[in-house]
This record gives sequence, C-alpha cells and structure tokens, in this order.
Amino acid sequence: MSIVPDFAAVSAWCVRLAFGLTLLALAAGLFFFRSRFEKTFRTALVFLGGAALFQAAAFLALTIFYWYVPENRYLTPLNTSRGMALALGFCVNALLLALEMRRGTGVTFVFVLPWSLLMLAIPLFSGTPVLEAFPLAARSPLSAAHNLLFIVSYAMFINAFGASSSLLLSDWELRARKSHEAAFALPSIGDMDRLIWRLVLVGFPLFLCGFLLASVQLYLKYARLPGSDVKELGALATIVVYGAYLALRRYGDWRGTKAAWASVAGFAFIVATLLLSSRVIAYHKFF
Repeated sequence: MSIVPDFAAVSAWCVRLAFGLTLLALAAGLFFFRSRFEKTFRTALVFLGGAALFQAAAFLALTIFYWYVPENRYLTPLNTSRGMALALGFCVNALLLALEMRRGTGVTFVFVLPWSLLMLAIPLFSGTPVLEAFPLAARSPLSAAHNLLFIVSYAMFINAFGASSSLLLSDWELRARKSHEAAFALPSIGDMDRLIWRLVLVGFPLFLCGFLLASVQLYLKYARLPGSDVKELGALATIVVYGAYLALRRYGDWRGTKAAWASVAGFAFIVATLLLSSRVIAYHKFF
C-alpha cells in the first residue's frame, strides 16, 4: 500500500482536530468573557495551543505529501490554497496564544478565532489534494518569500483587528455607562491601543516587503508594475491605510478609537481584496 495517501489523510485528520480545538477555544473564550473564571481562560489557552500544534502538523504532513513528487522536493505548499490557509491559521493562533499568555485579556478570542475557523474551513471542506508538480513560478525563492511575508503580516493584522474590536467595545461600554457584566471583562483602552500600535508596527514593514518582492516577481515574469488587477490595487490601498495610521499615530494624535477604526479599515481592505481577487483573478485564486 502506498504511503502517499497516508500523509494526505494525516493532514486531513490534523485539520479536523485543529478546527475542533479552535472551536472549543472560542467557546471557552466566550464563557470567560462573561464569567471571568480563571480556570476557563486557562482551558481556552490549552485548546488554542493544541489547535496550533495540529495546524503545524497538518502543514508538515501536507508538505511531505507533496515531496513525493521529485520537482516539489524541499519546497513548501504555500502556493496552494490549502497550504496558505493552514500556514495563516497557524500564525494567527500561535500569535494569539503568545499575546494572551502574556496579557490575559481573553476578549480578543471572540474577535480573532472566527477568522482562524474560516482559515481552517478552507482545507476542511476542500477536496483531497492532488499530487502534482508545482508550477515553475511557485518554485522561485521570490514566490516563497513574498507568500511567507504576507502570511505573517496578515496574522499580525488579524490580531490587531481583534485588539481594535476589543478597544471599540470597551469605549462603547464606557460611553453607554451601563453596568453590563461584560464591562468587567474588557481590557483597558490604553493597553489595547499600545497592542494595536505594536502589531501594526511589525506587520506593516513585513507586508510592504512582501508587496515589493511580489512586484519584482511580477515585473520579471510579465514585464509590468503592480496596479492593474484587484489584488494589487487592494494591496496598495492596504499599504496606504496602515501607513497613514502609523504616521498619524506617531506624529499626530491618532490614539484610542481613531487608531482602532484605522486598524479595522485596513483589515476590511485585506478581507475585501482576498475575497474579490479569489473570484476575479485566476492566478490570485485562494479558495
């Protein structure tokens, strides 16, 4: 019996387990948000850590599966929708785990983990991967580098969106002056503002470097500069929004809710870009 389908099956099972553990982590986070039971928060961290481990295992098994094609040897499946979704989901969960172990707010679980579930749904509900050689363009170091930079920066921006949503919810509770139980579960606006700043400060240069590498690859392959399709225009808009936020946060007075709304706007551009490019542009199709 060939071992090749076994690694595809191992990856599929790891995806199922990661999806289930992420769902449990979200449920525990929601319960902690309402109850503030410390044991519930620790349970959520355990579930989240298990989900990240199984996501990493699923990506590793998928990589080994593709390595049975000689042309794919020592390459990663980041150019496939399944591989990119697994890598992005792992980065989101691993970063969230690190942040929550340090800060212990618990609220960002509610806003970040649904996106992790969406990433896991792509490999969970897609068909069995086909064992074939990667295209020539996908084997270039530039392609691997810009995909990796985009994935890590997206993970930063998703967690910044979670912190922004927590900040806006905190601000709404304070303005409403309601004695809602959730108000006791919300982190301080100052803490979330600093967290947004640090996440975007790291994620923005990574995204910009990824965009520049992708532009170089685009010019070498098609002899043109970016700006003629949906994904390229969306990436440029994302750069403008996050760049403006960093500049205004550093040299202006964009803190608190202004910073949060800027982060939400930048993340909205990312989501719209991925959705539109996946439906409109064939060579930018992710799902």
